[in-house]
Amino acid sequence: MGLLSSLFAGVSGLNANGTALSVIGNNIANMQTVGFKSSKATFADLISSSISGGSGSVQTGIGVALTSVQGNFSQGSLATSANVLDMAIDGNGFFIVQDAQGGTFYSRAGTFRLDKDNNVVDPSGFKLRGFLADTTGTITGSIGDVALPSTTASPNDTNLAFLAANLNSAAPITGVQGNVVGSAASATTSAAGNLSFSINLNGDGAQTVTVAAGLTGAGLATAIQNAVRALTPADPFRTAAYTGFTASVNAAGFFTLTSGLAGVTNNSTASTGAVVIAANGADTLAANLNMLAGTSTTGTNFSIADPTGTSNFSTSMTVYDSLGNSHLLTTYFTKAGSNTWNYNVTANSNDVVTANYASANIDATLGITRVGAGTLTFGTDGTLDRESVARRFDTGTAAGAVGTVPGQMQVDFNGATADQLITYNYGTSVTTEGGNGLDGTTQFGSQSAVVQLTQDGYAAGSLQAFSVDGNGVINGRFSNGQLRALAQVVLARFPDPLGLTRTGNNTFAESGNSGQPVTGVPESAGLGKLKSNTLELSNVDLGESFIDMIAAQRGFQANSRVITTSDEILQELVNLKR
Repeated sequence: MGLLSSLFAGVSGLNANGTALSVIGNNIANMQTVGFKSSKATFADLISSSISGGSGSVQTGIGVALTSVQGNFSQGSLATSANVLDMAIDGNGFFIVQDAQGGTFYSRAGTFRLDKDNNVVDPSGFKLRGFLADTTGTITGSIGDVALPSTTASPNDTNLAFLAANLNSAAPITGVQGNVVGSAASATTSAAGNLSFSINLNGDGAQTVTVAAGLTGAGLATAIQNAVRALTPADPFRTAAYTGFTASVNAAGFFTLTSGLAGVTNNSTASTGAVVIAANGADTLAANLNMLAGTSTTGTNFSIADPTGTSNFSTSMTVYDSLGNSHLLTTYFTKAGSNTWNYNVTANSNDVVTANYASANIDATLGITRVGAGTLTFGTDGTLDRESVARRFDTGTAAGAVGTVPGQMQVDFNGATADQLITYNYGTSVTTEGGNGLDGTTQFGSQSAVVQLTQDGYAAGSLQAFSVDGNGVINGRFSNGQLRALAQVVLARFPDPLGLTRTGNNTFAESGNSGQPVTGVPESAGLGKLKSNTLELSNVDLGESFIDMIAAQRGFQANSRVITTSDEILQELVNLKR
């Protein structure tokens, strides 16, 4: 029985080492296979038999058996690739792919491409799975086949425009300042009802001006000027009308009172840009100065017929309507007073519904239409202090209508959604918005210039290129300049990856031994990082494989010697009978 057992033991050794050579050969054959994971055959001795049949202290083995072919899931080397869809997992995890019948498989081979339907597939046609994104680029929680869009991306109309510029504080006041000029007078103030009058600057409302008695000529003019400058404006945007107010008298006794503000400030429809003098009750000073019937001039600050000549600085910005059509809006800045600037926004008349705009806001020669206006005031340190609510002109009236939001105007573009709201953001003003007044438009003593122009609209666009980041997000770059997430690659990990079943084509299948997969995005839940333009090479160690092959070869040779030796001994045993 012992000699026969040695034969069986030798045969089992041949089988075991032959299987080991088969595993080693498979490893070497796949040393160039992307994402291949090598294997190693493991063995165990077969149950021993007892010779004495007693306590079992004398036992002999009856050979060896293959217990498992164990996979090696160590990280393979990474190599760069020119294909952006070539992806490698640096760390734990598997790609999830699905065949045409809906079967789910797992792979470390990241060789992907686009098929005729723009699906991301591996060389076997298995579709890559991932989290899908909606049309806004938001990644959803829905897992599906990763596909890149071939249709046109929807446009987005402009709602917010950011305009940061420096407006030269040394620029001259542009436009006509409202004033009133009386005829010859030789008035001298007195305590007997000849000390005050009412003044209304640029429609800010009537206020009382009071001076001392015994003044005449230049002294009276200086007192009036100082008294007006000391008044508090009802509308902060008309402050420059007071601070820049002047009063003068010529040799003939003609008094001239001039507002410090050119034209209107666009903060209130009541603004007239004029200086209006009235009697203060029974006081006779206004009459004695011959101001009640004085020659008045109404101020102007911007003319649609001459936008360049009635402004100090201008800049243009392209915006988009609801259809994705582009329109050029030009903003003209006019210095209306000390630290006060008006802005007027114009559009090409061919771009807007001119029937909604009054003729006073349209210039047929230049082909432009005024669509919005507002006022900016600055602090003495150059910071943006206040922003007025903007005036829109699609009301069919010359004066337009004042809105409720600073910088927000309403524009009617041809063929697009009506009443498109566009808010011009000039920075966070100190008083209006509680900001520092330095992160947008400023007024410093340097050349007027644009610092930054941005807006949130864009035209329709088609997919031009795409990239994959370390978190597996596939981002598409469109012809309209937009970058949008298209999908996010999902990875899976298993409690025991050694229990996975190899199914060929560089794929694995879940089994009872592997446990349930845990899915997630790269760099989360213990999953590795994704690298684009990179492939994971086979983790076969050729030197180690050669050493294992030599050991298996020697084992096979030695076991064959066991068989031949046992055969010779049995032959001698048979010869004893002879």
